[in-house]
Amino acid sequence: MSARAPRPTDLVALVTFDGEVRENQAVTRDRLGKAPGTPRPLSAAVEQWLHLGRQTWVSVRGRSIVGIATARDLGTPTAWELDTLIDAGDDPAVIADLLRQAAQSAARAKVTHVLLRTPSDAPAARQAPRAGFAKALDERLWGGHLQIEATAEGVRDWREGDDLACFQLYSRALPVTARAVLAMTREESVAVAERRWYDRGRSFVVEREGRVAGLARIARTGGQFSLMVEPGQAEVAHALLGAVADRLGKTTVQRALVPMCAADEERALSAAGLEPGNEFTLFCHRTARPVLDEAHAAVRAVAPGRLVG
Repeated sequence: MSARAPRPTDLVALVTFDGEVRENQAVTRDRLGKAPGTPRPLSAAVEQWLHLGRQTWVSVRGRSIVGIATARDLGTPTAWELDTLIDAGDDPAVIADLLRQAAQSAARAKVTHVLLRTPSDAPAARQAPRAGFAKALDERLWGGHLQIEATAEGVRDWREGDDLACFQLYSRALPVTARAVLAMTREESVAVAERRWYDRGRSFVVEREGRVAGLARIARTGGQFSLMVEPGQAEVAHALLGAVADRLGKTTVQRALVPMCAADEERALSAAGLEPGNEFTLFCHRTARPVLDEAHAAVRAVAPGRLVG
């Protein structure tokens, strides 16, 4: 068994594979809360061959395709997100092969981060570390109807100039172990930002003592939102949830995926009426970025002149 990029000669096998409904172990933010659809690996492969920005790998046993993975760009082309990871052969080695192939392709393409979110009890969660992926965060999906009557005191719309302040909030909110895997610098945080699911026009911040102490983002569709607050700022979480509830309304089912280490956020969500649900693990494979080493050499200057005999 081996994993490799798909070839045009794989079209027939991909068509057959396309007819099977298999569990997709790669979960992206924009698909949370939506009914799982049938993965379409054939269309993903065609996009890669047409250079439409997707990466595709297949795992082959003999003449049969037993697994497929696809990835897309995240915040910048230097970071990828796995959005398809399917084992059609019921063999854990298939997932590991596909993840290693994705990591190797990323290194060749000078991609520094490859992210994978998967259910915490999925086979991919066990195979990812064997393929060189480090665990960044355990996450929990909260869902239900927000039951909160809060004034959005101090809440304002997110502005373009808030990027640096929001990175500083991220640095205070997440433990260093998670940031070391995901992003330690502002440049890295931009690269791994999951931008597809949320609407920048429906993002809110709360300021305290001249700094951003909380951030909430609302999805374009589906009632999903995110919540991040500075540790010890429970009232900030409460205010942000009031703004989210006001914007989404009471008829929409609301869902929020938050790190399980975010105690203030989880307490606020529980107090606002949401219930804990599925758990996920976010992994990241980081490739080495070459560092240029400057070499300094002594230069001797020769003054013009002539010998005197």
